[in-house]
Amino acid sequence: MIRFRPAFLVCAGVAVSATSVEAQDPPQPPQQQEAQLVFEREVFDYPSFTRRNPFRPLSGPGGSLRFDDLSLIGIMYAPDGANSVAVVSTGGVTVNEDGTTAPVEGDAFYLKVGERIGNATIIEIRRDAVVVDVQEFDAVERRTMNFVSRRQGGTS
Repeated sequence: MIRFRPAFLVCAGVAVSATSVEAQDPPQPPQQQEAQLVFEREVFDYPSFTRRNPFRPLSGPGGSLRFDDLSLIGIMYAPDGANSVAVVSTGGVTVNEDGTTAPVEGDAFYLKVGERIGNATIIEIRRDAVVVDVQEFDAVERRTMNFVSRRQGGTS
């Protein structure tokens, strides 16, 4: 008889829960509410300042030249440094097959220490290179301009 006690208790518990279910009210169907359609439009707010054209190349402050557009084509060196002049160009120099050089069409600029062109400021003029500070956005980076020549049929 000990074996049947747990089974008897389980059956009694099911019978009690079945009677409590019958005593509950049947669930009411939810009332349907009329759906309201709301049309919302997306509103755009444009800033009043003029924006940079994304299809134009980035340029230095004031829309001037960038450091990447310039090449060093000559140096007039003076031992005291204050009288040295760097010659930079938007073109460059072409080296022909016979070793002769010719300037590539572009504007040439004669700059001394402290002068600025586009986003570059001349810091030091050496015999074979020019040291510049390049400002891009809010960062300033020190770079060295070396002589670069363009050979016929490609860059070297």
